Parts: sequence; C-alpha cells; structure tokens
Amino acid sequence: MANRLISNVLLFLLCICLPAHAFASGFRLGVINERADKPDQVLTQYAGLQRYLERELASRGIAPVELVIARDINEMVNFLVNDGVDAMLEGVMPTLLIRKRGADIDPALLVWRKGQRQYHSVFFVRRDSGIKTLDDLRGKSIVFESPRSTSAYFVPRATLRAADIALGAAEDSNVANGSLRYVFAGSELNQAYWVQRGRADAGAFNDGDWERVPAGIRNDLRIIHRTEPVLRWLFSVNPDIATPIREAVVDALLNAHGDELGRSALLDAARIKMFERLTDQDRENLSYWSDALDTSE
Repeated sequence: MANRLISNVLLFLLCICLPAHAFASGFRLGVINERADKPDQVLTQYAGLQRYLERELASRGIAPVELVIARDINEMVNFLVNDGVDAMLEGVMPTLLIRKRGADIDPALLVWRKGQRQYHSVFFVRRDSGIKTLDDLRGKSIVFESPRSTSAYFVPRATLRAADIALGAAEDSNVANGSLRYVFAGSELNQAYWVQRGRADAGAFNDGDWERVPAGIRNDLRIIHRTEPVLRWLFSVNPDIATPIREAVVDALLNAHGDELGRSALLDAARIKMFERLTDQDRENLSYWSDALDTSE
C-alpha cells in the first residue's frame, strides 16, 4: 500500500513538473497526389515544408514530422477516419467532400496560394460563339481541368447544378438529350486551348488562371459567367490531434512567411504565400459552398 502511494505521488509530481510538450508525439501532414506514377515529385515538393516544421516543432518535443500521401479523396478519408493523418492541405471543395464522406476534419487556417486569398470561377467560350449565358450551354460541351479541382470542376459543377443544368460525362452513352457533356483536359492552359480550337464549347476555371492564359489564346475567348467567391485553399486538422501539437503546428504555419526557410518551403510546396486564421465571414463562405456541394452530388 505504501509503495503504491509513493508511486502515485511520484507520478503526480512528474506530471506537474514536466512541460506539456514532454508527452507530445509526432505530426503527420496529409496531401493528395493522384499521379501515382510520380510519388517522388510530391516528396520533393513538400520536403522544404517538412524540414521547416521539423525545425519549429523540435523545440516543443514534437517529432518526427511525416508526410502522408493519399492517392485520392477516398484514401484521404480513410486516413482521417483511422487516425492515419493529423492534418491536411487541400482545396475547399475536396475538403468539404472529405467531410461529407465521413471524415470529421476542422478547417483551421486559410491558405493564400498563387497570390490569391480567394477567387471565383469564370465560364468562358469562344469570342465568336453564340453562347451568352449558362442556360445556352444546354446540349453543348464543357471542358474541366481535373476531378479534384475546386475552381475548374467542383465550383462550376455546383453552379451548373444550381441552375438546373444536367451534366453527363462525354463518354457516357446514356447521357440525356440536352445535358451538358463534360471532359477533362488535365490543365487550365489545355482547357483554354481546347475551347479556342473548338474541341469544347466552354470551359471554366478561376479568375487568376484566366489572367495567366496567353493573350494569343485569351483574345479569342470571352467570359459569360462568374461564380460566387471561394477561399483559395485550406489547412484542416483531425479533431483527434493532441491540443499542444495542434497549437504548435498552427503557430509554426502562421509564422512561416516571416522566416527565410519558411518562405522558401511555402513557395516550393504549392506556391503558398502565407497562412492566416479563418474569419467568421470565411466560415460563412465555407458553409455556402458546403450547401452548394450537397446540391451538386
């Protein structure tokens, strides 16, 4: 009895004397890479951010910092549900879709990417096209970038569904007459080029990409519709992550743009400018697009 009492006292003293980070473990950052043939490219892309976090978190007893690569949205859902990752970097609509599919993740920080805090998607057609509005797209074709793109797939798709315009994959022989057939081009530049060359009647991507289209192509195109704004990117955390680890990681990311190693790491990772806390208005914007995603499924 006396020995047990002494052991309990010692354990109590150990808990109150050691700093909280003495019990911290590692941190696992999740990213999605649909190019299974190029895993090394993703490892190289995020190597700087991994080194920066290792340096910043080591002083708090948090190690190691690991990069976990999911092959697609469903695999990321599995990682999150089974506590395989502590946080992830991803666009707004994939993040909301991951939540919808059962992963209880919490958007914690807004990510400035490619110089943008937020953007909106633009629908465009050939300048000499007779298409004036979204309604004119019925029975036509549209080119998106990829199935995981927020601005060049999810947002336009949700917008079209809200306008009661049926969508169908171009290769699907069962698509109803009058539906808008869609294909994927793999990049924003390809989208613009395909519309210019008449391979698709319309395209859609974000306003920043529109400005980056070479003038020789953009001059042959015109915008017919702009969507509601959407946040550029998100850093989201698994609610099961230990509070000291969450606070340490968030603090490190918020300060990364003010550090030489941090700035370089953010640029290499995904052309990130900085992280900042979400405002109430930002969370309202996420709620808006969550509802829009529900109607688009």
